Amino acid sequence: MAEVGKGDTSLTFDVSEDHDGAPLVKLAGELDMSTAPGLESAVSPIIARKPDRLVIDAAGLEFADSSAIALLVRWANLVPQVEIHRPPELLRHVITRMGLTDRLRVQS
Repeated sequence: MAEVGKGDTSLTFDVSEDHDGAPLVKLAGELDMSTAPGLESAVSPIIARKPDRLVIDAAGLEFADSSAIALLVRWANLVPQVEIHRPPELLRHVITRMGLTDRLRVQS
């Protein structure tokens, strides 16, 4: 697992593949304006390969701010199918209320 963060916030993440070979990013901690750039840099090479699907396992995510949403939307603009698995309820709610469920497919 890799870690990014500054000050009091940190995010750990692991990049692997899911059962279908799609890139899988597992998140734990806080995805905010201080950690999003590091995660984006780490996942950039995967996005550059133009996968058809990207899976984000957000079960370990404790906090996500607007930077997190912006990052997920950027990825959704580059990858045809972005799935957010097991997001915290607040993140699920924000994605739904913002009308992003067509681009960010939330799954339990």
